[in-house]
Amino acid sequence: MQCYTVKKLLNLYIDEELKEKSMNSIQVHLDSCEECRLEYNELLYTKRLLENMPPLELPDNFGETLHSKLVEEKKKLDIMHNRRRSPKGIFAIAAAVITSIFVLSFGFNFLMNNINDRAFKGSSETFLNTKSAANYSTEASTGGKEAAPNLKNDVYNGLNQINRGLDSGYERKITKDAVISIETNSVDEGYDKILNISKQYNGYIESTSENTSENGQKTINIVLKIPADDFEYAVSNIKSLGHVKTIRINGSDITEQYYDVQARIKNLEIQEESLQSLMKKASNISDILQIEDKLNDVQTQIDSYKSQIKLWDSMTNMSTINLTFLSVVPQSAIGKIFDESFFKDVLNAGAKSLNVFFEFIKYVIVIIIYLLPFAMLIYLAYKGYRLFKK
Repeated sequence: MQCYTVKKLLNLYIDEELKEKSMNSIQVHLDSCEECRLEYNELLYTKRLLENMPPLELPDNFGETLHSKLVEEKKKLDIMHNRRRSPKGIFAIAAAVITSIFVLSFGFNFLMNNINDRAFKGSSETFLNTKSAANYSTEASTGGKEAAPNLKNDVYNGLNQINRGLDSGYERKITKDAVISIETNSVDEGYDKILNISKQYNGYIESTSENTSENGQKTINIVLKIPADDFEYAVSNIKSLGHVKTIRINGSDITEQYYDVQARIKNLEIQEESLQSLMKKASNISDILQIEDKLNDVQTQIDSYKSQIKLWDSMTNMSTINLTFLSVVPQSAIGKIFDESFFKDVLNAGAKSLNVFFEFIKYVIVIIIYLLPFAMLIYLAYKGYRLFKK
């Protein structure tokens, strides 16, 4: 036997409560181990000493006092235990947590709404959108000069936000062009109407081309030049000639570039005059050649800049409209029903139906999330009512 096991069994060994085999094994160990034998002797001495002590006399009310103290301690322990697991405490904690969540969520939403409102106001004040082709395509095509002024004012108001550093006395230089595709029953009639429009607005047809596809669709391409002041009115009239398939209108303010090139021309002309004066005063061939070379370079730049000014004048005075007339392809009765637009309409209807369904699911989930805290509050209030009623 090991010392650890023997020391654990010494009390039972002294009281002779072990089996005979264990008693003999411990005895053999004690005879051979001095440390365990010393501990055995100390335990044996302590036991003999306690046995020889006279019995103590307890007070008369010792049992009642002990019982009352034990009952009192038990009550204290029960109160502490109930406080830890009291439904009232749980209810109060849950109510506090949900109230905090409500306060934080509403406060966060209020803060984010204020931030978004300020950001939107700031961004809307710093930039004014310029209307382009989308504006034209969404306006009603009434023809004549009734709807066009609104379109014209939209373009000019947007472009006037650019290049604000120029003096208001400068004439704005704005180039405008359009690409329009129109489907009509008779492209020849459309062409005749374009001739009338070009005469009406003092414009002209720069070029035309015509072709017919294998399926019998006839196409006429027209490049129309219209005075810039009547550009918007002409576009409105053209849009009324048939079904507009595509339209793209571009406007570009080149005022700064235009007057910058004019200033460069003036500076170069001053240099040209100075060089011509030096040329008259030059006395040797070397100086004459150098001045002539420099003079040629200056004159080349002047010619280039003047050509650019001439081109810009042409672009700002006369706007370009690239127009395409497409004839309507005849279809059979079945073809009219099951044409490309039929399948597009079916697909669009299916897509819209799915969008409506998913939007409905999204709103249902959002409503559930919004109502969930209120449901929890109602449930806790009910449980609290039941608890306090008991």
